Amino acid sequence: YKQFLQETSVNKRTLLQTMNPNKFRNCEYLIRYHEERGDKIMVFSDNIFSLQFYAKKLGVPFIYGNTSEQERMGTLSELQHNDQMNTIFISKVGDCSIDLPDVNVIIQISSHFSSRRQEAQRLGRILRPKQKNNSKAYFYTLVSQDTQETLYAAKRQRFLVDQGYSFHVKTTIVE
Repeated sequence: YKQFLQETSVNKRTLLQTMNPNKFRNCEYLIRYHEERGDKIMVFSDNIFSLQFYAKKLGVPFIYGNTSEQERMGTLSELQHNDQMNTIFISKVGDCSIDLPDVNVIIQISSHFSSRRQEAQRLGRILRPKQKNNSKAYFYTLVSQDTQETLYAAKRQRFLVDQGYSFHVKTTIVE
């Protein structure tokens, strides 16, 4: 945290926010929790470095702009049809034109500032009618406290409340 406060480079501050070890631990906990329940999970990150780091560290496939179309389609098909694969990491390429009706959990580790459109599109991924009896949807945004992320998250939350959604803010998931 001290390093974050002393850093003047916007890019480095952003990287420190997304690579926060507490955020990683909470992401790992949420993935394990929901995988044990049999949920299908998409973890979004607009920061490609953190997307790749988290996915590789957790041994989970990832998709981003440089992923070939063939690999992208194969990974998405595996998530949809393979009960042994429950989680993928994906960049903002997953915001549009992806239909995975069984995904019921989204975890955001970074997003595009206070983009209401992006928040609505990601939420829409898990609100589609489900084929399985899994009707509950979970949407998590992991935010590093006392950073610019908190301001952006608050703006996105206000938008969701204005649209009729409710949410619960937790400051600690894993101690």
